[in-house]
Amino acid sequence: MAFSIDKSTLERASRGDTASLETLIVALRPHIEKQLLRYPLSDDDRQDLVQSTLMQIIRRVGSFRGDSSFSTWLFRVTANEALMMMRSQRRHRARLVEGLDLEDLGNLPAANDAGATRSDQADVSVAQSERDALVRAALDELPADYRDVVSLHYHQDLGLHEIAVRLSTTESAVRSRLHRARSRLRAILGDAGLAA
Repeated sequence: MAFSIDKSTLERASRGDTASLETLIVALRPHIEKQLLRYPLSDDDRQDLVQSTLMQIIRRVGSFRGDSSFSTWLFRVTANEALMMMRSQRRHRARLVEGLDLEDLGNLPAANDAGATRSDQADVSVAQSERDALVRAALDELPADYRDVVSLHYHQDLGLHEIAVRLSTTESAVRSRLHRARSRLRAILGDAGLAA
């Protein structure tokens, strides 16, 4: 993504000069769009990210100190926006009811539906508590290095690179441990009668 932006345009843009900001946006848009093709995103999400990245650049162009090239700074801003969106989506998916297809979620009664009785809600709560206890027990059965990777990835929402740095290992080792941990969890939960 190496390219250069005229230094005077950057300086004027950082002072809020509208014409310079527009010039910057027109110049940067194709580079941002190209970088975002690397991420597993829908076209709609990608377009949203282009807009949010351009907004971040407009807000933060004054913070560019020139310690690195502008293309490196732009790459980092774009990557941060994409990673934040992907984390948000991952957290959202994690909140969905496990074991159901997305289409099935529309058929579930809301907790405050008039037709739902207190005993129905209590049954769901008991079932969820039992499921949570089984998952916690399955996690406790994992070796410590697998448990650490699962915890960092799913509970602290860290990516593979961040986990590798934290555990002083390689991304491929993290990926391998995460894969093995998931396989072992599936087997443990399957034996307990709970599909993972």
